[in-house]
Amino acid sequence: MKRALGFTLIELMTTIAVLGVVLGIAVPGVRQLALDNRQSTQLNLFASTLAMARSEAIKQNTRVAVCPSSDRLTCASTGTGWQAGWIAYVDRNSDLIHTASATGCNEGVATSDCQLIAQGTLSGSSLLTGASGVPDLIGYDGSGAAFCDANQDRIPESCQSSRTYFTLCDTRGASSARGLSVSTTGRTSVIDKQPDGSALTCP
Repeated sequence: MKRALGFTLIELMTTIAVLGVVLGIAVPGVRQLALDNRQSTQLNLFASTLAMARSEAIKQNTRVAVCPSSDRLTCASTGTGWQAGWIAYVDRNSDLIHTASATGCNEGVATSDCQLIAQGTLSGSSLLTGASGVPDLIGYDGSGAAFCDANQDRIPESCQSSRTYFTLCDTRGASSARGLSVSTTGRTSVIDKQPDGSALTCP
């Protein structure tokens, strides 16, 4: 008589228990990796916008500004947050206010702004906030140097490195926050602490 092959009830329960332990260890790690990847992608996206804005400012020898925007057409009001999206534009009329124009990017139209990038809302629960030096605008002049508008009076001023950075947060809070600092020469770098060495904070 042949003996039936298969698992006993005890063996089956043991297998399920081991599988549960393995999943309990693996799933949080996979989630952490997914959040880290999304964070890196979003920071790189913002950094690439700033790099392009700087490059265009040098190329055209004029001001290019980047500001948060929820409608992809106009700069958002104070306090909206950069995670709602942003726009980059050539500020041809030098007022640091984006004026949408169908002809703004045409050669020879010196008084109409030219929109270069319109980025939509960041995915997930990400929050991208500017430090006190860049609450709702950062820009570049023809030399590629960064300028700020900490007073929010639409008058460009020199950036202070200790206040010229952005913080990206997600559901994990400040312990997993990462940032992007902008030097006075306009170059960006990813940071895990504020420029003064203190910890990044989340709203």
